[in-house]
Amino acid sequence: MFGDYNIADLVAYHFMEIDVQCRRDLQNGTIVSERDYVSTFATRVRDRLTPHFNCHSQTLRPRIETENGVDGIIVFRLNDKIKIGLFEAKRPQFTYPNLRWDVLSSRGISHFTEQIENQRKWRNAFAIWEVFINETPDRNLSPILQPFGSSCVWNNKAYSFANKEMLYLNSWTTPKLKDLLSKSGVNLYSIIYDIISCRQGKLFSINPKDRTTIIINPDDNENRMEIPLPEGTNEDQRITSFLEKNNLESYTLVDLK
Repeated sequence: MFGDYNIADLVAYHFMEIDVQCRRDLQNGTIVSERDYVSTFATRVRDRLTPHFNCHSQTLRPRIETENGVDGIIVFRLNDKIKIGLFEAKRPQFTYPNLRWDVLSSRGISHFTEQIENQRKWRNAFAIWEVFINETPDRNLSPILQPFGSSCVWNNKAYSFANKEMLYLNSWTTPKLKDLLSKSGVNLYSIIYDIISCRQGKLFSINPKDRTTIIINPDDNENRMEIPLPEGTNEDQRITSFLEKNNLESYTLVDLK
């Protein structure tokens, strides 16, 4: 396996603790938006895990978020192996159940469903999930939502639900989202643990001397992603360029060695 169960548990535990802290900061107004949540989360992962592992994080305000339908990428590395996680964050504002947090695109299709479909091109390569951040008090709306931190769902579950509920020509609503989360919602600990313990996402080999890893989509050899590996702890211009090219906001690397 990629990482042993103790490493998977340790890393997942820290990710979960950071998520819980970010939710509380969203509650008290220290974090004020979805973008702020994603950026703060990535920075805290780097700072929290650095005593245990080599970590790197960078954030960028994307120009547009359509190509891959995700906000951020998390890279887990162990020697010459690598695993990739992609996530899309949403803030439905559960306090206001009638709030319209999804819209129809210019094609008359749900924007969120379009994002879920865009993610699908990497479904047989990367671990992909949706994150629904929650500003309500801890344990509020639980067990439908996670009692602490955000509520997450794997991409394949969201995709199946969108098809079943005909959420293409119709926007997502908070009641529909709660229905999905009541059936398929998990916490961030479960997401990260499953990635590192090889229950989700494929394992790719890399050249340890190459600071850029080329991931070829197993379903489409013409579809590839060149992922840079940082050369130090400072901001890396290659990662900035990678984020800009792929319309991503956040890059996080955790070296499990």
